Amino acid sequence: MRDISKKVKNLFLVKAEKDQKVPGDFDLVEMPIEGVVAYWLSVKKILESKKNGDFLEQEIKNTTEPYIRYLLELLNSSLEPEQIAKFAIIKKNTLLKDLQRKLILMAISILGMSTNENPQKVLVRIISKFPISPIYEKQVFEAAQTIVNNLDSEDLNKNKFFNVDHRLKIESLIINLITYNMLARRKDRQELSNYLPYIRSFYFAEGLTLIMDGFDYDFIKHRLNSQKKEILELTETKMDLSADLCVGIKSNIAYADLHTIAKSYLL
Repeated sequence: MRDISKKVKNLFLVKAEKDQKVPGDFDLVEMPIEGVVAYWLSVKKILESKKNGDFLEQEIKNTTEPYIRYLLELLNSSLEPEQIAKFAIIKKNTLLKDLQRKLILMAISILGMSTNENPQKVLVRIISKFPISPIYEKQVFEAAQTIVNNLDSEDLNKNKFFNVDHRLKIESLIINLITYNMLARRKDRQELSNYLPYIRSFYFAEGLTLIMDGFDYDFIKHRLNSQKKEILELTETKMDLSADLCVGIKSNIAYADLHTIAKSYLL
């Protein structure tokens, strides 16, 4: 869990200075709200400079964060500020729905591990969250079984198969979650700590840590539900902040006024 906390603490907080290079590889879920403000103020500064060139095109190309990348695409379009605000809301709702579902799947896996539930039952619970299963059950179990059977193989890509992250494609996420449920049935709970360094989701990592610390099912369920609610609410706030600043930049609002807008989201 220390590795996860360190990773979150080390998330960039760029200063909005002239010609400041804006990092594009970040995660809005984990990024502090101050970092979101700093990011958009940096974008504003660069666009105001005479050296911005094809900055937006390059930033879109290099940015992996889906919501921020989409806002940059809107900013780079010929759309009016009102239209940008409209489509930003639609994209926000789409991404939040995906994030919520993935957090729910992680919680199902964690709760299954806490009671040593059969991975087949866990998978049924996971699949029940979709109108149509995104992956065949047989495919999931064959892949997860192969991973578990090759734990000691030097060829096993642990960074890939033991990572749990809301940014994973849904098929990969399901396979990796069931892999953990299989591991929990075979290994002592304390041994699961060996896999924490491969997990990028602090939500899943904390749930796994609660299991290793011996907390009961009811406490873990309550903690996961409350944490999921907080993550979704804070992520939505950071999305709203990003959209407001993006629209402000498109509207040619002065830097000082843009900073004033941003302060409404900060304590």
